[in-house]
Amino acid sequence: MTAAHAAIATTEEEAAAASVDPDTLRNAFRKLESKGFATPKKAERRQRELKARSVVDGRSLRATGRTAQFNFKCTPEIKSLVHESAESEGLTVAEWMERAVLAALRGN
Repeated sequence: MTAAHAAIATTEEEAAAASVDPDTLRNAFRKLESKGFATPKKAERRQRELKARSVVDGRSLRATGRTAQFNFKCTPEIKSLVHESAESEGLTVAEWMERAVLAALRGN
């Protein structure tokens, strides 16, 4: 095959890829997922969500008085350290963060 033919094939492949209906792709991925095939990130996220749902629900949050949400951005390193520290202390990240904020407010 000459370089010209390769360029045509690439162009045709690109045209074919561009003409695929997004709904068709979405449905194909859903079929794969229903058979147990999932992308690693998606599978990991699904496991984390299932674990969180089994531990945290509205009743447990109200029982602890934690009904307000407080979010902030941090570096990945700080996030990792917080998760490690909370786990080593047997706390949830929310409990650990609550203690850290209170300690900072008290000047400890």
